[in-house]
Amino acid sequence: MNSNPKWTHIRTRCLIYKALDSQETMEHSPVMRQLVTENLGFLLLAKRRLLQRKLLDWYKSNCRQLPWRRSSDPYLVWISEVMLQQTQVQTVIPYFLRFIKAYPTITDLAFADIRHLLKAWAGLGYYSRPRNLQKTARLLVKKHGGSFPKNYDQVIGLPGVGRYTAAAVLSIAFDQLYVALDGNAIRVLTRVFRLKGDPAKAALQKILIATGQKLLPNKGVGEFNQALMELGATICSPRSPSCFLCPWQSDCGARKAGIQELFPEKGKRLAIRLIQQAAAVICHRGRILIRQRTQTRLLQDMWEFPGGEFNRANLSRSLVNQVKRELGLTICLVAPLTAIKHTITNRRITLEVYRAFPQLPIPTHLRKQGARWIFLNHADRYPLTAAASRIVEALMLKNSL
Repeated sequence: MNSNPKWTHIRTRCLIYKALDSQETMEHSPVMRQLVTENLGFLLLAKRRLLQRKLLDWYKSNCRQLPWRRSSDPYLVWISEVMLQQTQVQTVIPYFLRFIKAYPTITDLAFADIRHLLKAWAGLGYYSRPRNLQKTARLLVKKHGGSFPKNYDQVIGLPGVGRYTAAAVLSIAFDQLYVALDGNAIRVLTRVFRLKGDPAKAALQKILIATGQKLLPNKGVGEFNQALMELGATICSPRSPSCFLCPWQSDCGARKAGIQELFPEKGKRLAIRLIQQAAAVICHRGRILIRQRTQTRLLQDMWEFPGGEFNRANLSRSLVNQVKRELGLTICLVAPLTAIKHTITNRRITLEVYRAFPQLPIPTHLRKQGARWIFLNHADRYPLTAAASRIVEALMLKNSL
């Protein structure tokens, strides 16, 4: 066998291309997975500069003008990246602008009142995010003088900061060589290189990181990461991607095979759960009763109307009993007010809302139990859950209590 290094590299490259072009699932081929990972540098060396130039030229002409892209301030990058997790760009923009106006620095965020902070976040969901933001801000003030660290190990150890967020901040703000792989970037890479397997599994994650790292330019890393994510967000969409507009269309392995919509492969989805909830709008002397969620991790410290999750049978009776048990308040349901349907991950929730009045005398200990009587036009002073906000909107539309 010819031991010439040149021919060895050629044979290796042929094996890699054959693997990528075959129907063999890389996740079930550890030998081939190792071969691809170890030789990725050679595989991409000839083309990566061309791929970089194509992508960056496209990005300069087509990128969206987003407020967090006007600065490389690590604080602004960090806030935007956290907000964008599981949330669409157009939804984030007004929240980002209001948030930065209210908390323009890490120090301002560190010393923010938690109620005001949650109010600023209300509507974005995933309320552990603002809590972790404040925890991180306080650590940065205490240990780093209110500045964002440049060391990866220090950043990855901050509350709520994972590999993606650390890579995004360090690359965009400090031009460090870390590939930022969100769902959009992952979709692009799996299609271009026909990388099979579940992106949620460690096996494919290692290959994706190795692939992304090899694609990075030596300078302008943050711009490249943003371009890759932008391509996935605007062109390489999950369904019906606009391949004819893609700067990498001639380089995309999945497109050449006509199977781009089969990538990335998905793992098993969680079964849909149907959830029935009920809430009471308890009215007394022109005010309504709301309560604060304190004994739960989900939506902690947010405000809502008294209620809970029940079986469909005996819904109204269960609601009355729940209010009595939790608040010591006896109520009389008057009439249905509205029904709200919403989704949280795999939970499909139907919330039945009733008007109610309390039976006298009213207990004096309600405030100690986290409940408060408020005027309807004061509701915007509290960080309400999304469902509670929709109930307030329904009350406003009916213009009565």
